[in-house]
Amino acid sequence: MIKQCISIVLVSVLSLFSSSSMAHSGHDHDADVAIIKVSNAQVREFLPATTSSVGYLSIINHSDTVATLTKATIDGLGRVEIHEHSHVDGMMKMQKVESLTINAHQQIDFKPGGYHLMIFEPQEPLKVGQQRKLTLYFSDGNRVFTNAQVVSLASQAEQSQAEQSQASKQHTHH
Repeated sequence: MIKQCISIVLVSVLSLFSSSSMAHSGHDHDADVAIIKVSNAQVREFLPATTSSVGYLSIINHSDTVATLTKATIDGLGRVEIHEHSHVDGMMKMQKVESLTINAHQQIDFKPGGYHLMIFEPQEPLKVGQQRKLTLYFSDGNRVFTNAQVVSLASQAEQSQAEQSQASKQHTHH
């Protein structure tokens, strides 16, 4: 009787595994997943008496597949939102973005005047020099983990000026 029960259990377990492997035969999961790389992730420390701050990064989609960013979290922060600046009737407007499509082989830079992360509700103060775990969530279930460097407003301003200077040198007119 015990041998018969064990046989039934083994047959059931084996059929479960074989049916799930059959359900996944014939296609490659890796072909459906975008290859995402994140660089230059940073968040600005909260200024005195403020309830929000900002984060910047670059996201590169190295695959042949579109990736859709749907959410971001940063350790120690209660809320992170994806935002963008846009020009509406000659005015600069900031708005929350529910999702952001990153086309195949495209790079999107989160920077002043464009896409950025708005960060809220620090559970403890952010200190310049700290690293905070940043998690990006994509519509296909993929998640990308990286560290975001906590920086000061002054260092962000210096970096932004250096990037603008570099860009203007590359766009000189002859």
